[in-house]
Amino acid sequence: AFGIKRDLRKAEIILNKSIDTTFSGSTCVSLILTPTKLICANAGDSRCIVGKYTTHNNNWFSRELSHDHKPHINEEKQRIILSGGRIEAYKDENGNYIGPERVWVCNGDVPGLAMSRSFGDDVAQSVGVISSPEIIEMDIKDEDKFIVIASDGVWEFISSQECVDIVKDFYIQNDAQGAVSFLYKEASRRWIMEEEVIDDITVIIGFLQ
Repeated sequence: AFGIKRDLRKAEIILNKSIDTTFSGSTCVSLILTPTKLICANAGDSRCIVGKYTTHNNNWFSRELSHDHKPHINEEKQRIILSGGRIEAYKDENGNYIGPERVWVCNGDVPGLAMSRSFGDDVAQSVGVISSPEIIEMDIKDEDKFIVIASDGVWEFISSQECVDIVKDFYIQNDAQGAVSFLYKEASRRWIMEEEVIDDITVIIGFLQ
């Protein structure tokens, strides 16, 4: 039933002429929290992590609840190649490769998508980019202290472990909003230092009680 509803929703978006999905799409990461489990569904390179703390060695560390779906990952790359796509980084005017590996149609320089799963992106979908989510379940333990769900604008320059190191201080102060604001500002600052543009930065933080 879920698969049928998903396909119907996708068909509705494609048939909606006010939405051009030829080269437009989105990643999606979602989390279901039950009394005993964390269930994460992810398509693309947004990410969900858990900040964990162990008392025996006073250690904070991260546990990723999702995998970034990138074209260089072997399983993702093989699917795209078998679907008629090609994987390589962008080339500048001198033929030098720049940046991460991207998805292209075999005989053209489109779409140049830097992820291997997404909603929309019709041209990329034609060469093996899929919208099917990867689902990961994890039992909740006492050492699990907080959850961070964020778009790749955060993860481009901040690792999962560094994110935990940042958020833990706000967790101790019970200041989730402060953690969101700081993480957003820090991600923005690093984009400005490294690039001429800033990618989408979306952050959700939840403290586990």
